[in-house]
Amino acid sequence: MTLILDPSLRVIEDNHQIFVLHPGDGKRFYQDFQVHKAVFLDIPGIKFDAAPDIDDEHTRKLLRMARAIGGWHKSGRPEKNIPPRSPNQYGVSIEGRDAPRFMREVKTLYVDAKPGDLIVIPGPGYNSAVLFAELLEDFDPEFRVDAARYSADLIPARRVRFLQTGQAKYEFGRRAIQLMQNRQAIIRVADDADRHEFYEHAYGDYVWGNSSGNYMEITESVVDQKDLTDVLFLTNYYGAMYVALKAGELEEFTKLQWHAAINKYYNRELFGDISIEVHSPGFFGRPMRNAAIAGFIAAMTALAAHGANPSDLAQIKVENSENGRVSVCDMVLEEDIRSTVKMVTNAHLWWHDICEAQKAASEKTGLKTKAKVIDKKQAAK
Repeated sequence: MTLILDPSLRVIEDNHQIFVLHPGDGKRFYQDFQVHKAVFLDIPGIKFDAAPDIDDEHTRKLLRMARAIGGWHKSGRPEKNIPPRSPNQYGVSIEGRDAPRFMREVKTLYVDAKPGDLIVIPGPGYNSAVLFAELLEDFDPEFRVDAARYSADLIPARRVRFLQTGQAKYEFGRRAIQLMQNRQAIIRVADDADRHEFYEHAYGDYVWGNSSGNYMEITESVVDQKDLTDVLFLTNYYGAMYVALKAGELEEFTKLQWHAAINKYYNRELFGDISIEVHSPGFFGRPMRNAAIAGFIAAMTALAAHGANPSDLAQIKVENSENGRVSVCDMVLEEDIRSTVKMVTNAHLWWHDICEAQKAASEKTGLKTKAKVIDKKQAAK
């Protein structure tokens, strides 16, 4: 029987961007973003004719007007201070000098951010869910939304697709939390370590340039330390197995005892710092300095937990639900799995050692990976 492996492996373009977007002072737009499936800055009551050019004086007048309208709403909407609704009435003399950072923030969200880019939206407090969204299209000047605070004063916005994640802010690392606590309206994430952490939480397993990453959830409410250690041990074993495969020494690898195999083939240079959230439920994530290894580890974890028959694995098909097309990464993963299974001729090793150990560790910790094995007959129903 031919099995289908869905690695749910996100292949990310080299020019992909990540932005941390704060939903207004006091996170006031946190719910509005979700209701409208859109993101925006605090610029109510205006409409751009095109993607805003912040060097254009008319655009600057519009933004001065937006700040005046926003301030009027925040002050209780006093009748005597209703702001003019014509941008031509907002010269520099009324509003003073334009704030450079404010102008750059407008350019960043409405011009620089491209379709497919990742938007990270922190909520109020450490226990609130961090939202992840992807921009769906280029800026559309006709698309505006009505935030609850501003009633009929519509706000230019960008359409997004929210990803199915739900991690609280406290589950992130210190550097990521600092970015999410920064009061700047929008921040471009440039550091590779920060990008890897956000990719782990947003996509799970992924490939980005010449690197990749694993993300596995621990869903049991109570987890014994040994069981967690067993899960980590198996991921190291699969990582060493990948190194042996690429070195053409997989047959020798399978003849060694588990610890001896890891000690001989585990390559520390391929693995980045592991991040672990030990509160139950929790997770662990690990960036890899190799584009293919994360997908291989996730695939072997899913296949072993499934107890897949080696004869079926020899003809396995990789169908990646995370990408709209077949990528080189999918084809490489399919070939790597088939090549591995052909070399694992020791049935006892697969059935009684690897599969049994992975099943036990997965069940005791509630281990979840995004990679999954699909029975072809079930898939056809």
